[in-house]
Amino acid sequence: MKRHLALLALVGVALTACSGQPADAPPTPSHLALDRLGDEPASGNGLWLLGGGDAADEIERAVGDAGTVTYSGEFTELTPGTAGAEPSPGRTLRVEYTGRPDHYAATIETGALRAEVVAVDGRTYLRGNAAYAAHTGIAEVEQGFVCAVSGGSLVEEWAPFLHPRELVADLLEASATLTVQPPQGDAQTLDVVVGSADAPAGVMTVQRTGPPLPGAFTAGDSTGSGSFTFSAWGEQPDVAAPTDPVRACGS
Repeated sequence: MKRHLALLALVGVALTACSGQPADAPPTPSHLALDRLGDEPASGNGLWLLGGGDAADEIERAVGDAGTVTYSGEFTELTPGTAGAEPSPGRTLRVEYTGRPDHYAATIETGALRAEVVAVDGRTYLRGNAAYAAHTGIAEVEQGFVCAVSGGSLVEEWAPFLHPRELVADLLEASATLTVQPPQGDAQTLDVVVGSADAPAGVMTVQRTGPPLPGAFTAGDSTGSGSFTFSAWGEQPDVAAPTDPVRACGS
């Protein structure tokens, strides 16, 4: 969590969801064969037979192959306590996102700042409140969307929150102590535990059958807490370029 929550300081301003189930279940993870799953291949995708980086790789690959997703979530940092005071919640960063890396709409909030980002056809449009205008130094973003050819550092400062595969990779951290719990009864999801069994730092639920796509993630440690929900995997996003930007592309 330290790596994730440090992103709040980096920008310099004051995580069970129902996930879409593919109609046709793709093959089991690439490291596995159906004969290793026992007499009933329908028991799942076999992700629990993997661990550590291998399981993380399968989840990240599924996210990349799915292409599009809708997710929302937040992180809240925990301010360290002192001799006379307990730790207390600090800044919170919230994100809502729908689309894929090259075609998406997202909203990010942290402290007094609120920003909207739309990326379509190789162009990025930015809009925000007065705090975001002050943060970027672009007064027009408070009046409406401003077009930038790529968005550059104005988008990169929110990484990895605006890239699904990178976000999931950071949540999992590809930890050697990452474990996948065996399926329980008729449950349609699997629990992927980040950290040791005695001190888990986070839990991601993923689909039990087909590609192991995430449905939710929760985490918490001495640095803060967070939660995310994921849905609409592979669905066509309803994202279009703004029709009346206050600063058009090329101007």
